[in-house]
This record gives sequence, structure tokens and C-alpha cells, in this order.
Amino acid sequence: MTETILSVFSVYGAPALFAIVAAGQFGIPLPTSILLLTAGALQADGDLSFWQLFAWGLAGAVAGDHVGYLIGRFAASAIRDRIGRWPAAQKQLLKAEAFTRKWGDGSIFLSRWLFSPLGPYVNLTSGLSSHPMHRFSMADIAGEIVWIGGYLSLGAVFAQSIAELADIVANAAWMIGAGVITLILGWQLLVRLRRIKAKAE
Repeated sequence: MTETILSVFSVYGAPALFAIVAAGQFGIPLPTSILLLTAGALQADGDLSFWQLFAWGLAGAVAGDHVGYLIGRFAASAIRDRIGRWPAAQKQLLKAEAFTRKWGDGSIFLSRWLFSPLGPYVNLTSGLSSHPMHRFSMADIAGEIVWIGGYLSLGAVFAQSIAELADIVANAAWMIGAGVITLILGWQLLVRLRRIKAKAE
């Protein structure tokens, strides 16, 4: 998958970066972070302009995020009807909506770069919870500036060691995702234990 994505980028350049990043931020599992690192390394050699890549990448990321948000906002009833067939999934959706309401703009900003595996889900729940679009957009753009700029810069700085850096980034993303899931499961376990204790008393 990674080799295919990189080959498409090498042929079509910045417009391909836009399309691939947009698809990744929408929720399609693509190696977007590795692509940004590679793009940053290529521009360091003078093959491409940093600001051109930054603009195309940022536009793609913001576009993909907003498609997810708009689907959540305007297809909410259809999503709820379908997910209502699976009580467990419906329960998780309600929790995700509560999380988005509680943390608001912060959940959007941090899920762009620090907790990026959660990004597509936060887009959807932001729309489902009718989070104001102008606030979603501001937090989204701010977070994506950090993500796009950061990864392009890392690629430029570590251009000679891009393969090793890509492995570190891929492993870090999985570790962050696993850590978040562990925290959520641990919290749910703690809540259930408290309920059991309360009933026993």
C-alpha cells in the first residue's frame, strides 16, 4: 500500500498529495504521515516547494475533515437509524458524542496531530453533536497546520534517514492509538466496578 501511494505521489506530485491526504483524513486507512515525511524529504533536495506542498496538504486535510463533519451533521438521522440496529455500537456512538461535547474544540485540535488515529471519528461525532461549524473549522485548521507543517519539516530535517523515521512514526501512531483505547477501557472498567460496589452496599 505504502509503495503504491508513494508511486502515485511521485507521478502526480502536489495534487496527488491533496487527494491522498483528504481521503486519509476522511477515514480511509492510508499512510498519510509517511507520505508527508517523504514529501518533506523530496522538497529538501530541491525537487518540490515546501510551501506548495504545505498548501496542497493542508487543503486536502481540511477538505477530508469537513466531509466527515458534514456527513455526521446532515446524515445524522440515517446514521442513527442504521446504528440503532446494533445496541453496542449505538452506546459507543453516544459516548463519542459526549466526549466531543465535553472537550469541544480541544478534542478537534488534538485529534489532528497528537491523537491522529481518532481524527476521522471526532469529525463524525462533531457533526453528529452539531458542534458549531466555524469553531470546528478553526480548531481543525489550527491542528492540521501543526500536523502538515510538522511532518513536512521532519521529512526535510531527516531526509537522509527517511525510512527509519517512517518506521518510528508508524509505530508511534499505533502506540498512541493503543494507549487511548487502553485508557477508555480502563475508565469503563473502573466505572463498572464502582457500580457493582454501589449495588453491593
